[in-house]
Amino acid sequence: MRSFTIYILTFIVLLSVSSCHVKKGYEALEIYNYFEAKKQFEKGIKRNTSPSAYGLSVIYFRNDNPFHDLDSAYHYSLLSIESFEDVDLKKQTKWEEENGFTLKKAKDHRKNISTYFFQEAIDSNSVMAFKHFIAKHPWSPYKDSAIFLRDELAFNNALEIGTSDSYKKYLKQYTESHRTEDAKSLLYEAQFNETITPSSVQSYVEFINEYPENPFVSESQRRIYQLTTKENTIQEYNNFISSYPNSPFINDAWKNLYRLSIADYTKENIQLFKEKYPEFPFPNMIENDLNLVGKELYLFKKDGQYGFMSREGEIMIEAEYSFASNFRNGLAVVVCDNKYGYIDKSGELVIDCVFDEAQDFDQGRAIVEKNGYLGLIDPIGDFVLNAEYYDIGALREGLFYAESDSGFQYYTLDGSIAFNTVFDEAFAFENGLAKVKKSGETGFIRKDGSYLVSSTKGDLRQFSDTLFVLKLRDSSTLVGPSGSLNNKYFDRIGVLKENRAIVSKGREYGYIDKNGKIVIDVDRNEFPNYFQFAQFENGHAKVYRQERFALMDSLGKNVLPAIFKGIGSYGDLIPVTKGDGWGYADPKVQLQIDYQFDYAYSFENGVAIVELDGFVGLINTKGEEITAIEYEELNRIANGYFIYTAQRRQGLMNSIGNLVFDQTYQRITKMNEGLLRLEDQNSIAYFDITKSELITLKD
Repeated sequence: MRSFTIYILTFIVLLSVSSCHVKKGYEALEIYNYFEAKKQFEKGIKRNTSPSAYGLSVIYFRNDNPFHDLDSAYHYSLLSIESFEDVDLKKQTKWEEENGFTLKKAKDHRKNISTYFFQEAIDSNSVMAFKHFIAKHPWSPYKDSAIFLRDELAFNNALEIGTSDSYKKYLKQYTESHRTEDAKSLLYEAQFNETITPSSVQSYVEFINEYPENPFVSESQRRIYQLTTKENTIQEYNNFISSYPNSPFINDAWKNLYRLSIADYTKENIQLFKEKYPEFPFPNMIENDLNLVGKELYLFKKDGQYGFMSREGEIMIEAEYSFASNFRNGLAVVVCDNKYGYIDKSGELVIDCVFDEAQDFDQGRAIVEKNGYLGLIDPIGDFVLNAEYYDIGALREGLFYAESDSGFQYYTLDGSIAFNTVFDEAFAFENGLAKVKKSGETGFIRKDGSYLVSSTKGDLRQFSDTLFVLKLRDSSTLVGPSGSLNNKYFDRIGVLKENRAIVSKGREYGYIDKNGKIVIDVDRNEFPNYFQFAQFENGHAKVYRQERFALMDSLGKNVLPAIFKGIGSYGDLIPVTKGDGWGYADPKVQLQIDYQFDYAYSFENGVAIVELDGFVGLINTKGEEITAIEYEELNRIANGYFIYTAQRRQGLMNSIGNLVFDQTYQRITKMNEGLLRLEDQNSIAYFDITKSELITLKD
């Protein structure tokens, strides 16, 4: 019992002594006596670990003493906090009362140390420095900032390397990074770029097989579709359907195959397609077209709205559109709510009215405008070429040009770039050639983008199938693919017509043929507007000599002498004048119809238009009036019909002067060889000139 009492008393004495060390340490620290404070804290650390470790950490943290050491300050701050909970509340309270030491004070001190280490990490600005800080200072309020900066630096390092492996490594190491989505996007793009050869279908197939979850799979599928169907042919779509049955573009391929197979939109071809492709996934399209293909639909107007009627005048599609075009390739442009879309012959809106403007379909494609830019769509309304171009040229021979900020470039009908060259100016293809201009060079290119002929000296235009006119500053010559034709230069070279083109030199002119050979010597005197009036027509051309006109044949031989002030086109009867009126002479220069008209036009099928006192009428070859000369205008059209204008209204008459119908219209226009459109402000009717049949809406 006595020995136990001695042990207890000894412990109390030691505890008291230890507490005294702490108190003395804080007192010394208060007056910046770091040597004494350090000695006292080191003596007291065994019995009063937490406040002594705190004191030592403060000494080591301060930089105004020889003991400054951040690592030691960090170590003792952690020891101070970790050991605080090892003692009872009574002792903790005593520390606070005697020395003002609390757990909060220790944690605040640790935070200050961490802030200093955070600044060091910022100064180092390395992934490793931030990693070290995050690992050793998980309590720091700057932990999230350190994580952000670490991830950003690591991301930039991966970005600089730029490989799929660098992005995969980043994503594996920094699973919760704010750059995760960016790294994923770059990983997907890198995988795509590292695998793909742009023109290789097989590379896209391999990419899809290797990276099935990559979002670029859809782009790869699109490119496979584009590359394998770039010529937009039936065979290509057939091959695509058999080779890629699971492609998301399989329906597009089927529809394009169908539209191409029935391009002429005949019942026979639609039925043939149905029999050939029983697996076609859209049988309703076939049945619908079979029901409608034979029906001719005509645009009509009622109450300011447009609809479609049958040939018999029955309403087939109600007048509910503010604008509509005629059907082409089974589709018609319509306007609803001030936007353009497309309907089929059943009246179904198959492409929504979402465009600012739209053109008719051609070769399974249509040019549309959206937000001030042009694009190209397919028959289901999907963009083949996004609406981001200033201009899109006519779709000719499977190619077209489109203008963007970079210039003019040619595309195929699937929206693929036909070849890489970008031009300053471009034109549509015609007979396998297109005119282009680039960096001062003008030329004609083939469909693969290669030049057939080009020049930096002047402007080129096509003359014949194999020759081109090179217009220099003050002269013109003919060139072919191999260069200059014959080094012959003219002041001007005209347009080839009836295998003759006018060429001029000085104040004289002559004619060359399609091969550039001079067939009529350049020795004829020019006259006003001779490039227009001296063109060959009906195998003959006007000649001006001593202020009189004559006619010559294609070899330059005179047919009519130079005795006329004016002369028309060659024929059985030729319009002529000697200055006091127009009449008609035969090829033997015998006057057959007296000089009596203010102007006379050529005879066609025994009928000619003549003008007198500002009005026009028709006469026969005897000079007899078929109609009174009382019309404001007469325009000859096919099948011996004439559109006449009287009192600003238009009507139709035949070649014997009979009016085809009593009503006149604001405007009559020719739609095709056999159909006229008769239009008033509130109505549209038609006249079939092949059948002499009026087509109009029934009341």
